[in-house]
Amino acid sequence: MKLVDIRLRFIAEEMTAKELVQFQRQLDSEPELRSRVRRIAADDASAGPEGRMGSSMAQLLAVSLGSGGAVSALVAVLPSLLRARRSDTTVEVTLPDGRSAKITAGSAEDARALLESALRDHSSQG
Repeated sequence: MKLVDIRLRFIAEEMTAKELVQFQRQLDSEPELRSRVRRIAADDASAGPEGRMGSSMAQLLAVSLGSGGAVSALVAVLPSLLRARRSDTTVEVTLPDGRSAKITAGSAEDARALLESALRDHSSQG
């Protein structure tokens, strides 16, 4: 089965490196996502004081998806992780071809449609 790598960019007023690791661990704890989540560095990354990620720091995770089950797991778990945060956070999901959708604690259906479309496109290419 072919895998497609998507990028998750966390957009928050304040997010520590520790919080990003916690997001990574929580995503990785989902059976369908296990061993498919990794942190990635942004070209313009710069750490802020006291372990906080500065405003120019992109809080990025990459997830390799290859099945509808993985898509469903990702779309189901992200809103609940966002609701658990004290401050508002949005996750921008970006596909390799540049298409993207934003997920908030309240909505995830746009991201589900985008990810399912990406997997169909990726499957038909090979």
